[in-house]
Amino acid sequence: MAAFGLLSYEHRPLKRPRLGPPDVYPQDPRQKEDELTAVNVKQGFSNQPAFSGDEHGSAKNIVINASKIGAYFSSILAEKLKLNTFQDTGKKKPQVNAKDNYWLVTARSQSAIHNWFTDLAGSKPLTLLAKKVPILSKKEDVFAYLAKYSVPLLRAAWLIKMTCAYYAAISEAKIKKRQATDPNIEWTQIITKYLREQLAKVAEFCHVTSSQGNSSVVMPQEMEQVLKQWEYNEKLSFYMFQEGMLERHEYLTWILDVLEKIRPTDDELLKLLLPLMLQYSEEFVQSAYLSRRLAYFCARRLSLLLSDGPNLVAAHSPHMIIGPSNPPLAAPSPTAPGPMVSPVQLACSDFVSCPQHRPLVYGLSCMLQTVTLCCPSALVWNYSTNENKSVNPGSPLDLLHVAPSSLPMPGGNSAFNQQVRAKIYEVEQQIKQRGRAVEVRWSFDKCQESAAGVTISRVLNTLEVLDRHCFDRSDSSNSMETLYNKIFWANQNKDNQEVAPNDEAVVTLLCEWAVSCKRSGKHRAMAVAKLLEKRQAEIEAERCGESEVLDEKESLSSASLTGSSLPVFQNVLLRFLDTQAPSLSDPNSDHEKTEFVNLVLLFSEFTRHDVFSHDAYMCTLISRGDLSITSTTRPRSPNGETVDEHYSKDHDVKLEIFSPMPGESCENVNSSLDRRISVTSEKSVKRERLRELIFPSNYDLLRHLQYATHFPIPLAHGN
Repeated sequence: MAAFGLLSYEHRPLKRPRLGPPDVYPQDPRQKEDELTAVNVKQGFSNQPAFSGDEHGSAKNIVINASKIGAYFSSILAEKLKLNTFQDTGKKKPQVNAKDNYWLVTARSQSAIHNWFTDLAGSKPLTLLAKKVPILSKKEDVFAYLAKYSVPLLRAAWLIKMTCAYYAAISEAKIKKRQATDPNIEWTQIITKYLREQLAKVAEFCHVTSSQGNSSVVMPQEMEQVLKQWEYNEKLSFYMFQEGMLERHEYLTWILDVLEKIRPTDDELLKLLLPLMLQYSEEFVQSAYLSRRLAYFCARRLSLLLSDGPNLVAAHSPHMIIGPSNPPLAAPSPTAPGPMVSPVQLACSDFVSCPQHRPLVYGLSCMLQTVTLCCPSALVWNYSTNENKSVNPGSPLDLLHVAPSSLPMPGGNSAFNQQVRAKIYEVEQQIKQRGRAVEVRWSFDKCQESAAGVTISRVLNTLEVLDRHCFDRSDSSNSMETLYNKIFWANQNKDNQEVAPNDEAVVTLLCEWAVSCKRSGKHRAMAVAKLLEKRQAEIEAERCGESEVLDEKESLSSASLTGSSLPVFQNVLLRFLDTQAPSLSDPNSDHEKTEFVNLVLLFSEFTRHDVFSHDAYMCTLISRGDLSITSTTRPRSPNGETVDEHYSKDHDVKLEIFSPMPGESCENVNSSLDRRISVTSEKSVKRERLRELIFPSNYDLLRHLQYATHFPIPLAHGN
């Protein structure tokens, strides 16, 4: 027995030892370690890291220019785009086959469609339902079926997407070159039309009920189905809105249109639409235009409600809706002592205590407070002009006799509500401040009583008129005549001796407007020249008219008056050139070059329309010494003399002002200047070097030397 046991153990196979640690090194078919060359056998395998240089050294000696950085960054972006792009797995996209995946619903298939929508409302996988998707005869019918079977919103949106895919496939098969329509806009119009139809049925029922005067009317089953359709599809539209399946602005505009068309007495219909309005409050405040319309609606409805409030005050005990820390808008500070309760606020309290009106007051107040906090620009006072009558003037808060911070809030005077009211009050002060600024055209003069305030108001009005004028057409209501009347009619100049301060400010603004690079168009120079020409003619006509009243010995003829005197705005334009006109200082500034070219064009037009005298301008510069060489830094000549001293000794060389000749464009000024310099300086190298000192580059010249160099010389009249 023992021998048998030993024999069995003897033939028993030994346990195989476990493998050692895994080999983490790559095992390529041809490895460097397998290359047993003479050098490798003798010296072994040396460890050569992949990187070169110090592992922790400095890179200050490496030259990396901007082009390399740009190339590296571009490669990084390209690699990032490549990694973020889903690679094609090779599987073809499933083609939408209208015959295999869809079936058109007919009158005979009512039982089949009932089963399909029952499965859609249940838990049957969408992959199985996608094999046969019903297509109704009208697209809007899908909303009736979805509401009838109470399909979950996610699965309902899936059916609408499948319907979109079907119609897209059909249209693509029919007209391949036709640009596909945006399904978001199409389905927004479909669902808003369907919701409008349901709302019209509800409104009709409400009108019939109110006309009967019986509040205990039993709602028919048909109306219950209409309300079910409305409630379900309103929720579905909100889901589609969040999923990006609707055109957001168009849908929000539709909600506003529906709200604004509610009759003042349709409180029940308004109560039905208030949840819809509040549901999209976060979206409304993203647009100042929509918020302003919504604020007007809320303020108008609240005003209608509160106007009847005093009649109901005696029926209910008022609830305190404000405390010491949240006074109304007219209060001087948020810490005014004691509560300030107005009759309007008592009416608010009365409506809050009424179960019938509480939802209306709370809903409208909440929406108006939300607009105040999140989009205060919609409540800022705004003025309207005759050109744009569609804009509502004033502020939506003008319709309401109570501040948003004093409107009721659910929860009474809780600590949180007090914080919200304080924040609303703070925003209200900003709205009032911005409204005052708009009212006075952002003038610092509060009441526009001082001369400075009147001038600022007129200048701002002039700028607004210029920006609103349409220069690409001319008719009875939009011409240079109407533009002139809007700018100069308000404060006609009655002083014959000098330009009124208001006119001077307006003329200066016109020059700035024509020169500024913030505006565009070469027409500006011609328009300003025509305006000043007409204004100058009127002032000269007034002067000549008054001169006829003088005695014969003291009177002056109009010819002598206009011929000997300077243009009316000569001094004003000279002051503009002295202080505000652009000049060349930075060769790398494109804006500076543009404005300088605009300036040359403007004064070319002034000279052509006899608004600016070039001869008088040159005489003024000479008399003031603005053209003398001493006005610049005097470099020393090689023999130790100053340049102007050397220049005075050299009678053959004289200082000339080079200007473009009539008909010569501003772009040719520099070439013409170089040509004339080269012609007059061929006498000697000494004179050429001297002329280079006297005439440096345009950017080195003083202000008036730049102007005199570029302003065109007018042709002589009659000579």
